Amino acid sequence: MKLTIDRNELLKALLNSSKVARGTDQVLNNLKLDLFEDKLEVTGSNGELTIKTIVPRYKNDRALFRDVLPGSILLNAKMFTEVIRRMDDNEVSISIEDNSIAKIRNTKSMFNLNVTRAEEYRELDFSEEGVHIALNKNDFVDAINQTSFACSIKARAILQCVNIENDEEKITFVATDGSRLAKKVVPYQSEERFIVNINQKNINEVVHTLSEDDETIDMFISDRKVLFKMINCVIISTITTGEYPNTRNIIPHNFDFRLEVNSDEFLKALDRIVLLSIDRENIVKLTMTEDEVVLSSKSQEIGDAKEVLQLFKYNGGRLEISFNVNYVSQAIKALKCQDILLSFLGEMKPFTVTNKNDENCVQLITPVRTY
Repeated sequence: MKLTIDRNELLKALLNSSKVARGTDQVLNNLKLDLFEDKLEVTGSNGELTIKTIVPRYKNDRALFRDVLPGSILLNAKMFTEVIRRMDDNEVSISIEDNSIAKIRNTKSMFNLNVTRAEEYRELDFSEEGVHIALNKNDFVDAINQTSFACSIKARAILQCVNIENDEEKITFVATDGSRLAKKVVPYQSEERFIVNINQKNINEVVHTLSEDDETIDMFISDRKVLFKMINCVIISTITTGEYPNTRNIIPHNFDFRLEVNSDEFLKALDRIVLLSIDRENIVKLTMTEDEVVLSSKSQEIGDAKEVLQLFKYNGGRLEISFNVNYVSQAIKALKCQDILLSFLGEMKPFTVTNKNDENCVQLITPVRTY
């Protein structure tokens, strides 16, 4: 195997795939390089998530690599990436000698790295099988960004996942940690049904890997894996088994109290008022009437704070409710809009945070008892 390749293009591929090149199986500390006449494939895996990045031979009629002798080899992910990162020239030449040494050189530097035979890498299944869904990139990114933050970090594995389910007219993304829930609906026509649970870290990595060139993302959902296909990248994620909590009827629809606020003003007020919520970590109280809306917090040792909102519209009787500031702030930021609607049933009942002009995304938050 040998080639001379654009260093920057190679480095992008190495950085992309090496993110997951680790594991208790020592062979996973390597990147697998598969060189063909028309492309170079760089694969990294940790056993649960696999990223294969493709460097095409030509991009916009420009050759990205030349002097090709096809072949496959394994190279230590960390060391190989650092070598390419620190070399200066625009091109770098790589040749494998005796299936044991990779000679990496440019006009200034030369490195000899030990290699491992490609046959020792674990077998990976890149077959495009199962239910096929092709989503607009922006719809997919919004759905994950507006839900995955609500996954649990420490609870059982199923709550560390984004649950994705479809019917004939839509795909529903849901995440919950037991105290809050985030739901996003994406309209999509499909006759095939699927339900799948994907670990939050894995699906966020898919989002981070999408490039400007990608307009759609293809998903192939089988009973063993989900394969995400982009223009120059393929990602495989394992599926988390188990039954996801039934969230279909958990979100209320009829509310007695509604508060409309400006997201920027509300977020800034929360950021200030939370300073004195030390006794109850990040917990503040919201007191609402049609004439006044007040945020307040109290610390037995330090003091108390109160802030009156200037921009609001409230419908309903007097209501006091306390909540975790982090939950509400993250929900508002995920919606990415100026006009936020908070809808309440009562003092200790879950409430929703929504964009008043978009019913497809709902954030549900459980209040807490306080002073």
